[in-house]
Amino acid sequence: MKLSKERVASLLDQVHALDAVLRARSRASVPVLSVLCYHSVGRPASDYVFDPEVVDASVEQFRAQLEVLCQHFTVLDIDTLCAGVKGQPLPPNSLIITFDDGYRSCCDVAMPILQEFGLTATFFIATHYVTNRRLYWWDRIHYLIKRSPKQRVSLSFPRSIDIDMSDRGQAARSLLSFVKSEVGLDLDRFLDELVQATDVAWSDEIESKVADELIMTWDDIRGMRDAGMDIQSHTRRHRVLQTLNQEQLADELRGSRDDIERELGIPPRTVAYPVGYSIRDLPELRQAVEDAGYDVGFTNATGVNYLWRSIDPFDVRRIAMDSAMSLAHFRGQLALPFLGHVRRS
Repeated sequence: MKLSKERVASLLDQVHALDAVLRARSRASVPVLSVLCYHSVGRPASDYVFDPEVVDASVEQFRAQLEVLCQHFTVLDIDTLCAGVKGQPLPPNSLIITFDDGYRSCCDVAMPILQEFGLTATFFIATHYVTNRRLYWWDRIHYLIKRSPKQRVSLSFPRSIDIDMSDRGQAARSLLSFVKSEVGLDLDRFLDELVQATDVAWSDEIESKVADELIMTWDDIRGMRDAGMDIQSHTRRHRVLQTLNQEQLADELRGSRDDIERELGIPPRTVAYPVGYSIRDLPELRQAVEDAGYDVGFTNATGVNYLWRSIDPFDVRRIAMDSAMSLAHFRGQLALPFLGHVRRS
């Protein structure tokens, strides 16, 4: 019988093997860079109408995870990372904590806990939603599907789509997968049609009010910057880069960089790719990222970065976090990278 990674980690933890490996890593200069990828910290209520899969840890889990990091790792800022990617030696057992998107829980929940432990993190911001007080498209899809009175929803754009609403979570996930993969999708038109099809009350005023509950403002982000946190780019509208044309790519990549420079005074040096697909073998996308002025690009390809070979600056791997992950599994994937959790895209 094949054991799950969670089960393997639990068994190793029970015999204290993970402690031994982590202690050994603390003493030795292991040539590995680990990057953790969070989105939001909290505990969604049973009636949560947004995407629950972006809540990657409860407060208790996050604290326990940071305790592990403080015991065994050197947590880096983004400038040290950029220097390391360019060949400068990194501290032993280097690790970066990252958060994607720009959820309000980043400043209200995660940052105070990071400060308790004396740690910093890097926050990748999808700037369009912060500036315009719009709801992230994946959260808007969940909101509309979960609030709809209908049992079946039909769309005609960009083609005929029939959605069974008997399982609301699955219905939302199927629409998210569609947006992530549809090349050339007019997202605003698609979402507007979904509003009509679901028969949910919606307006700019409603959306702005909902966004204020969920998403940071630029004042919040400036406060995080002033507290020592790194603010970097997650593009403008969080569109999957592989689905965009050259003009859209430039707007997403360069536009987000310009937004952050306008608001914070310093342009970001790094970008986390929305959804996180690797662009390793896509030279046009790599060139677009470089042309937009970025030094480093982060994927969500699960795994660590081995420093005994040169790191591809536009393919820095991250370890996906998940609220269903036990502390043993968290410790296991840091001690033994083959135990890394693979998050569903």
